[in-house]
Amino acid sequence: MTLADFLNRCSFARLSSELLQSCNPFKCGNEDLDEFFREDFRLYGEKLLGKTYVFRLRERPESIVAAFTISNDSIRIKQLAPEDKAKIEYVTENGEKNLRRYPGVLVGRLGTNIEFAKQGFGSAVMDFIKAWFRSDENKTGCRFIIVDAINKPEVIHYYQKNNFKFLYSSEINEARALGINVKMLGEKPLHTRLMYFDLIDIK
Repeated sequence: MTLADFLNRCSFARLSSELLQSCNPFKCGNEDLDEFFREDFRLYGEKLLGKTYVFRLRERPESIVAAFTISNDSIRIKQLAPEDKAKIEYVTENGEKNLRRYPGVLVGRLGTNIEFAKQGFGSAVMDFIKAWFRSDENKTGCRFIIVDAINKPEVIHYYQKNNFKFLYSSEINEARALGINVKMLGEKPLHTRLMYFDLIDIK
């Protein structure tokens, strides 16, 4: 599904209590995400921690196709292992500015209604987010889209299919950066993996 086709089929809006009341219950198959988009998004908005948006079918506006929450973030160079730091500095012109962090937007929550799963809507939402933050409508510097992806094969596959890369080349590097005992990784893999997309790749 192209982004143009997606936008022809769906309308875009900020999620609010009033909008939610006019829609059918949103279910993406993940209880934590469903609860967030049903309740917790309000607190995040009130505390200025993130803004939540939805896409609805134009022909059936009571049907929420997908929802996502975004907030400001950055990639912090000092937290990276040398091999991972070199990778980020390469995509940012070898770090010629010697920045300690590079600006990005965090997609903190993202879910597609199970009614519309495996139809291309999920990737179309990510295409929209990429285009949105690469366009002139974005009023701040934003080099990367960052996600803290649940460490499950189907979730990792979704982000890799949409050209996201691991920020840390290994779980060991990521665990060390997060202060997690690496000896525990064999018994309990990381719950999430940090991944990024370089917006400058979009011409």
